Amino acid sequence: MGSSRSWRGWHGVPNSDYTRVQGRESTLTVDSKDARGQKCDGKGVIMDRVRIGVIGTGGIVQAVHIPQMLAHGRVDFAWCADSDAATAAKASTLAHAPVSGTDYRALLRDHPVDAVTIGTPHVAHYDAVMAALEAGVHVCCEKPLAMNVAEAEAMVNEAARRGVITFVPFSYWFVPAARLMKELIDDGALGQLTHINGYYGQGFGLTDMPMRWRFQRAIAGSGALGDLGSHLISLTYLWGGKIRRLTAHTKTFVHERRVEGTDQMAPVDVDDDVQVIGELESGALINLSASRTYAGRGNFQRVEVSGFKGGAVYNNSHSDELEVCLGDAWVSRNQWGTLKVQPKHRVTQMQVFPNAILEGRAPADVLPNFQIGLEVQRVMEAIEESASSGQWVNL
Repeated sequence: MGSSRSWRGWHGVPNSDYTRVQGRESTLTVDSKDARGQKCDGKGVIMDRVRIGVIGTGGIVQAVHIPQMLAHGRVDFAWCADSDAATAAKASTLAHAPVSGTDYRALLRDHPVDAVTIGTPHVAHYDAVMAALEAGVHVCCEKPLAMNVAEAEAMVNEAARRGVITFVPFSYWFVPAARLMKELIDDGALGQLTHINGYYGQGFGLTDMPMRWRFQRAIAGSGALGDLGSHLISLTYLWGGKIRRLTAHTKTFVHERRVEGTDQMAPVDVDDDVQVIGELESGALINLSASRTYAGRGNFQRVEVSGFKGGAVYNNSHSDELEVCLGDAWVSRNQWGTLKVQPKHRVTQMQVFPNAILEGRAPADVLPNFQIGLEVQRVMEAIEESASSGQWVNL
């Protein structure tokens, strides 16, 4: 299947051409490093271990995907692919993978795997996912799943047709306090929900950071909405279900950034900030704020969930506890206390995917999967529509 998007230029978009992904698909460069490079028999191997290929080896993959999967104990990385050969080679050393290269299609063909994990810039998700699905392997893909709803729907439909497991690493689903919140809500401790008010702030957008792909709509799709807002949307879905309608506003505060290594300034065409109010299908109200331009914030989230019987506050700075007001004795006196998580709330995010493969779980039971990614994509698209039109949007 031919690629409609380039596999080059992601790790430092060229100074002369910062606004588009450029060039033709690279040819394969393979670095066979050690005796671990034996070929497997693909889908016919006994599933006591999982062989995984990596497509896109940027920061999140090297910091989270590879280390967490290596710690699993039953994962073997077969190869790492990246648009930049040196980055692919570095990642393959980290992953103890025998092969690295720049052409993931050739690697899928010549070095069969059971699954892939994808951490490319957003514009390349669709092509990488569809190539992996065509190869018949299980797929983990970073969020946001796609550039638009049409792409996400195509991914969901093809994955269902192939019968493979899919996974979207919405990281904060796996914070122990977030899982405790889910348990309290499911157990009825908060009663019927009335409000979910969430805030996600980072401050790097206020710095003099030079132009990066995340500031370019053609590559990233959106700004704070996709980077940060998608997490708040996914947590809202986890705790409260689907959003029925919303109205939104987006804003860009820093309109241009320096092209690295030059004095040239480049326009920023994505949002720095997104504000959303809306209503869930259950009738609960939501108020969500995500921004890259909150001074003094590194990576801060606070979400308060209220119901007829009580409330709870999730704060990612205190990942092992919730602030809660539960039961008549506490609610009637407006008293709050701390509720600690238990061992059962601790789950390693990137081990959920290989565990599901090894256990032969049904794709619909592995969460968050591509269907969840699609639901988040629908909300993101509705937010952009509302921000553009100034109107409420029904989902």
